[in-house]
Amino acid sequence: MTEKISLKQLCFIIFVTFSVSKFYIMPAVVAGASAESSPLAVLLNFIIDFLLLIIVITIIKRSKSKGFYELLCTLFGKVGATIIYFIYGLYFFSKALIPILEQKNSINLTFYESQPTLLTFMPFYLVAFYIILKGFTSFSRSVEITFWLFVLGLIITFSLSIPSGKYQRLLPLYTTGEKLLSGTHSALIWFGDPVILLFLYEFVENKKGLFKKTAISFTASAVTTVLLIVVFYAVFGTIAERQYFAPLKMSKYSITLSNIGRLDYMGALLFSLVSVFSLTLPLMISSLCFTKIFSFKKQFVIPLVICVAQGVLSYFFQNELFPLAEFFTSYVWVFYSVLCYLIPLVILIATLIKTRPIRQLKGA
Repeated sequence: MTEKISLKQLCFIIFVTFSVSKFYIMPAVVAGASAESSPLAVLLNFIIDFLLLIIVITIIKRSKSKGFYELLCTLFGKVGATIIYFIYGLYFFSKALIPILEQKNSINLTFYESQPTLLTFMPFYLVAFYIILKGFTSFSRSVEITFWLFVLGLIITFSLSIPSGKYQRLLPLYTTGEKLLSGTHSALIWFGDPVILLFLYEFVENKKGLFKKTAISFTASAVTTVLLIVVFYAVFGTIAERQYFAPLKMSKYSITLSNIGRLDYMGALLFSLVSVFSLTLPLMISSLCFTKIFSFKKQFVIPLVICVAQGVLSYFFQNELFPLAEFFTSYVWVFYSVLCYLIPLVILIATLIKTRPIRQLKGA
């Protein structure tokens, strides 16, 4: 069966998965670095990622290859393509770790009154393994359905938290360039998402209007996330840097809850359901990368290895989310930045050089 993703489904993937992955500890981390300038710091990250989106879409439009691996083979040879895919496989595997630990801690904090056992979160890896085996066609259809759950979760969370905010806490919007850049840097490990499209475009059926529609979806994701940061800081102010798992904390102070009960838990539950797909996506692409490199008769081998390895890491680091996030922010961001921004730029330049003679011949 040939994997297929419609352009509409790709837009849902961009809006849903690019947004929800930034909802948990990133708002508090950025607040600790930028305080009232947090929304501007996150907005700057989105502007950088929008430039990355332009680079990625230009690569896709210029490419005459069926997929990204074939393009890399054309530009750098099979050895170069294999090395790049291996590095990206490691990148997406590591990219999943922090969000998985965020979700694990969020679920433990929200839905368990007593101390949760180690096995509480382990079923996720069985679900992720199943999703990877089913492929991108089933994945994209599922995200299309969860889009409505995500929107409902946003409505619940924002309707409960917006009235509780004191928006004068965001003034002045801009303080110093140092704070702004510090907040932007602290959020880097949660960004760089448009590079995912390089690995998905071979499955997209109709690419007509690709940039316009992906840009609209990306902008919707940016507006939603920045709005969440605005409301989050308006609710907590100077203590925002200690309020991890933003969707769980920012809506619980609504006076509405005294009359109808903990409706905010419904929003948290919906975000947790949607997060299953945002957490699985990097694991799927990691599996895709390693499958291109290593050949196994049984297609389940690489997904199984990836899910088991990720489960082992989550076991060893289950109580180290915040030190690990600090380590990634301090050191691993360099590796992430090279993979997300520098290499796509190099590929774009190589693609333009490669296609220039063809363009000149057509104009002759």
